[in-house]
Amino acid sequence: MNLLTKTLIKISAGAGLCLAGGLLTSTNEAKANTCASSGNLTDSCYITPATYKITVYEMGLCTADPLAGTYINDSDEVVTDNTIDESTCTKSFQNDNGFEVDLSGGASQALTGTNFRPPVGTYPSAYIKIKNQFGLKGSHTLGGTTYYSKNDGVATTNSALYGSWNENLMDFGNGSTCNGTQSNREMAGSEVFTTGVTGTMKAVLATVSSGTYVGTTQANCANSTRMFGVFAPTVPVVITDDTQGLEVTFTITNRGMTIIPNSNVPAVFSSGPFSPSFKTY
Repeated sequence: MNLLTKTLIKISAGAGLCLAGGLLTSTNEAKANTCASSGNLTDSCYITPATYKITVYEMGLCTADPLAGTYINDSDEVVTDNTIDESTCTKSFQNDNGFEVDLSGGASQALTGTNFRPPVGTYPSAYIKIKNQFGLKGSHTLGGTTYYSKNDGVATTNSALYGSWNENLMDFGNGSTCNGTQSNREMAGSEVFTTGVTGTMKAVLATVSSGTYVGTTQANCANSTRMFGVFAPTVPVVITDDTQGLEVTFTITNRGMTIIPNSNVPAVFSSGPFSPSFKTY
């Protein structure tokens, strides 16, 4: 993928620290390409959305991967044991009611909530807890024809029908509906980025039980209300005694929206992943 760097949201908390990482994707494939502007679309691909809203509940850092049982196997498939292990994680931001933020538009934004300073240490993983609903809007021009999202995510060439919609992600394979016949891997997604903001992203759908996030299985797919995402940057985040703050930049350029084609043209728009980069000061 040829990704273009684009600053979408910057968060710094002075003497405190606010940081995040995560994955949002509605495809179970381990890799996807940037959508072409000519020729045929034969596989799902990524574009930059015009609107990309998420509701954030908590973010933080971990000294070990809390989703170690979710990974891409040798067959390039996502497998998962649906386990979320937060035992090595330290939160850096929290809002129990959730805070909605739009990652599109390039503007810097501040999250409303409580910031916490993680202990000194090296953190190879960052996590984020969000609602499993995304506010989306997007379009893509292919061969001179522009395809727009309607208010249900279906593609149209009628610009008058261009609209936004809320996508409830219940199944990584089927999107807003539960497959019911596939394995638990439909409840998880993962992707490795080797250009742009590099690192490994993955996520599992979840429910909340007494404040604890529990990974969803296919058996209770329809009960999901949250998503637990993890991003492992190529270079770990290091917090020292001299660290005064951490700036986090979220990127959705050429990755925040998925186009699912039919007959070689865009048919459906869906959510895609976002990724963070980190700068301490």
